[in-house]
Amino acid sequence: LSVANKGKKHTEETKRKIGKRNKGKTVSKETRKKMSEARKGIPTWNKGIPCPYLKGSNNHNWNGGISPLAEKIRKHFKYRQWVSDIFTRDNFTCQECGQIGRKLNAHHIKSFSLIFQKYEITTLEEALECEELWNINNGITLCVKCHKDLHKLNKI
Repeated sequence: LSVANKGKKHTEETKRKIGKRNKGKTVSKETRKKMSEARKGIPTWNKGIPCPYLKGSNNHNWNGGISPLAEKIRKHFKYRQWVSDIFTRDNFTCQECGQIGRKLNAHHIKSFSLIFQKYEITTLEEALECEELWNINNGITLCVKCHKDLHKLNKI
């Protein structure tokens, strides 16, 4: 907004003309930096305003309010502790190729789905009580590449 229009909003026609006039023009790095500095400390227009169209049943990813059980387990502290125990035991080293650190996965040797079927697990509480799911002898440290290769090989 210019000083002459302070407090007034542009009409749709004016916005269109401004956009057309500026189309294809680039702004120098120096100008972008000045513009950025001028906006520092000014909150964004939508800060603190809830976004109702992205929540609950209005979201395009809504599945009726039911998160998959495996996702709930993987977000649980007990799962993160299991992963940490596997990594520590294996010295943060891929047991297939020997890569140390970076991009490691803890892999269940006997898969989640087989354990779920065997013990008929349907709730988070049942999963937390299942000892086989949390047994560190049923886990192995693999780098991302070896983990993907293993799943391709076993077609799981």
